[in-house]
Amino acid sequence: MRHAIILLLALLLGPPWAGPPAAAQDSADAWTTAALNVRLGPDAAYAAITQLPPQTALQIEARSPDASWLLGSTLNQRFRGWMSGAYLSFDPALALDSLPVSDEILPPSAFGTPNGARYRYDESQLIDAGALMRARAAVIDLDAVPIVPAATDRARAIYAQGARLGRDPATVSKIGDCNSSSWLFLHAFGEGRYRLGAYASLQGVIDQYAGAFALRSLAAENGLNVAAVLDPLWANPAHCQPGETPLACEYRAHNPSIAVIMFGTNDMLVLTPEQFDSALRRAVVQTIQAGIVPLLSTFPPHASSPEYSVLFNQMVVRAAWDYGVPVMNLWRALKPLANHGIGADGFHLHGPITSAGDLTPPNLESGYPVRNLVTLQALDAVWRGVAG
Repeated sequence: MRHAIILLLALLLGPPWAGPPAAAQDSADAWTTAALNVRLGPDAAYAAITQLPPQTALQIEARSPDASWLLGSTLNQRFRGWMSGAYLSFDPALALDSLPVSDEILPPSAFGTPNGARYRYDESQLIDAGALMRARAAVIDLDAVPIVPAATDRARAIYAQGARLGRDPATVSKIGDCNSSSWLFLHAFGEGRYRLGAYASLQGVIDQYAGAFALRSLAAENGLNVAAVLDPLWANPAHCQPGETPLACEYRAHNPSIAVIMFGTNDMLVLTPEQFDSALRRAVVQTIQAGIVPLLSTFPPHASSPEYSVLFNQMVVRAAWDYGVPVMNLWRALKPLANHGIGADGFHLHGPITSAGDLTPPNLESGYPVRNLVTLQALDAVWRGVAG
């Protein structure tokens, strides 16, 4: 009931990003999505000043060079320090790229209570972060989100950072579930088995990434969800190091410069919207921290959960916008197709009429060829935009 009331107020009083309810507003521009340590410096190796509970309202003043760590304070100025961006939800009006870059390391005196004891936070400063998160996503019109994105300034900065780190400009990683691990997704373009038809302009991006398209991803598997890709339990022991997550394993093994990330189909069945949003943001932040451009994708609708399909897809778009990274709108591209491009099982994209690499009619009336086309178009736009 409380969630419904807050969501209703958010929609009646204006855009959700205008701020939380009055008790917590006062120029807050970020909120914790989970219990979060506030640290002396922009790294988990620095000592924690305190731990803030979920739903804590914050003011952000600076960022680390890659914006994966934010320097901020609680609204009552009781605590100030560095916080991981993976566990924060941001007001869209806050432009992370415009924040000043800081290398400030706080002195030990920043510990606000004796012996580092945790501060009992005033509950009047808290908001319902789950309701706010849903409301911020729910205002997104998926039909208005472009199918093919443009490169963003943030993406260009990440790509440049990756180049300094030695990321391979000819490698792209596929991160996701069964719809990303299938041999029907991009493999044909890495093996020379394709027909471009009216899309001959995509030959350049195929030439650029052909060697990567046929690689078997270590972070795309049947049944995988976005929380599992961050869990070492799901890593392939034949290829991954002890304690390594599937995401980190894939990035180490294949050294990509761009990662195509699509989750949601399995996530709707096992994760709450709050869990999905938090895990997706962690995956995005870890990708950014690695100097890899995240190219997010909305996912196909799920016939048994149409409302969740929309909400989870809106969360994908909101996360991309919050972090300033590109997002392709596969959800919109599949809408005109029979059964939205989904096969009879309700989960997997429909197989091609001819072959997955055939981008000519009528093959583009089925799910996998459309995803291949949209992904190539998005990769082409982002690659040319970040690499010049």
